Order: sequence, then structure tokens, then C-alpha cells
Amino acid sequence: MTTAAQQAVYAIETLAHHEAAHAVIALVGGGTAPKVRIWQASPTRWRGWTDMTFNETPEGDEAAALALLAGVPAERFWLEAHNVPRSRWPHDVEGSGARDRQLVHECLARIPRDQRPTFQAMQSKAERLVITHWDRITDLAARLVADQCVHHVTR
Repeated sequence: MTTAAQQAVYAIETLAHHEAAHAVIALVGGGTAPKVRIWQASPTRWRGWTDMTFNETPEGDEAAALALLAGVPAERFWLEAHNVPRSRWPHDVEGSGARDRQLVHECLARIPRDQRPTFQAMQSKAERLVITHWDRITDLAARLVADQCVHHVTR
């Protein structure tokens, strides 16, 4: 049985990894992450936000899409790495990326059709980037859990 304290840890850790993945993959893609923040919106609900900037080019839009898609796999990888059964996940992990996916479609729509990658190809690439940069993501997530706000992310 999962205790309320364990559920609280799952909630904050998944969110911290989600937001950290956005920031790290933004940096990997040549963007910036001026601020990453998580906060407790209610006794049982955490929220997060990552400010990111990218060049207004097809490459910048692709980098933005990858950074946006990195959050959900980071949550999933953290939960799986900690052997949290799916029935104990703190929320609908796939659903947590709904707004991000909407923004990804907007990014991809700005890329000329002959250069535009498929959504599925971008999801796969984002997952690979999360795996490749997992140590950086977990380091930033730990800073977020401790401080709840990190300015001028550079690593």
C-alpha cells in the first residue's frame, strides 16, 4: 500500500523531472531556460512551469518541440526507475503532457512542410534525448525539489 507521504514524493519528483527535462533538452537544442519553477497548488497538487526561448527558425521550432515533448518520458522514466507500479502513479502521466503536445503541433506547423518531421519521430527523438541526458535532468530535478525555483539554467 502506498502511503500519503509516498504519493507526495511521487507527485513532486515526477513534476520536477518533467520540468527539468524541458529545461535540459531546451539547452541541448540550443535554446535557453531562464527560469524553471514548481509550486504546490493545493495540498495534493503540484504545478510547474519552464520558461524557454528558441531561435525563430525551423531548427528553433524543432528544438522547442523536442523540449516540450521531453517532460512525459522523464516522468515515466523516474516512476519506472523507482519501481512505482502504474496503479500508484500520482496522476495520468500521459495526460500531464496534453498542453505540451498542443504546443508541439504549433511548433511543427511553423516548419516548412518539406522539412517538417513527424510527430511520432519527434516523440521518439525526445525519449532518446531524455535517456542520453538523464543525469543532467536528475541533477536539475533535485535542485528544483530543494529550491522550487531555479534561475538561468545552464547545465
